[in-house]
Amino acid sequence: MAICLDYQSVYTRPAERVVSVRLQFGAGLLLILALTLKVWVKLESVDLGYKLAEQRQMLLALDMERRELELERSVLLRPDALQARARAELGLRNVSAQNAIEVSY
Repeated sequence: MAICLDYQSVYTRPAERVVSVRLQFGAGLLLILALTLKVWVKLESVDLGYKLAEQRQMLLALDMERRELELERSVLLRPDALQARARAELGLRNVSAQNAIEVSY
């Protein structure tokens, strides 16, 4: 019967079979921290995706504005447009040979 008692005493010791509470708490805390970090990284990547899309839209709008301004510049710098504007706004006219003055220095 002594053998049976020793056998029962070996398998009924709860302190040796159970993982310590501190280890369980530490593992749980580590798991919570890892999951929190994963969620934070995912939220940051989504936020950066939205910011990237917004910046691309701004880039397209600014590029369109640049093209429109280049077109306007090329229209305004045409010789016939410059001549018409000089006549209308400044009152300039074509120089005849009689009105020309030779400047030397």
